[in-house]
Amino acid sequence: MSARPVPRNIDQPNRVPEYVITWVVSYYGTLFLTGEVVLAFFFSFLAVYLMYRFTLDKPEGIMMRILYRYVQIGKLRPTPRLVKRFELG
Repeated sequence: MSARPVPRNIDQPNRVPEYVITWVVSYYGTLFLTGEVVLAFFFSFLAVYLMYRFTLDKPEGIMMRILYRYVQIGKLRPTPRLVKRFELG
């Protein structure tokens, strides 16, 4: 009995969710700020292209690591860049 052949791309990262999130955030963000649909499409495609070029040889999830390190979401969690040591108090 022979084993089933395994597809070659089984271990390749899937970046489609990162591209979709980038497109949606940039499209609706630009649309909210300017109200111009054509400008929103242009900036969203530009953002996806730049993200593709930036993450071409990087590991999967690199954009989430960058966001975690440099972007603070409201008052929920301070970024490690601003707080060097966390203390329980």
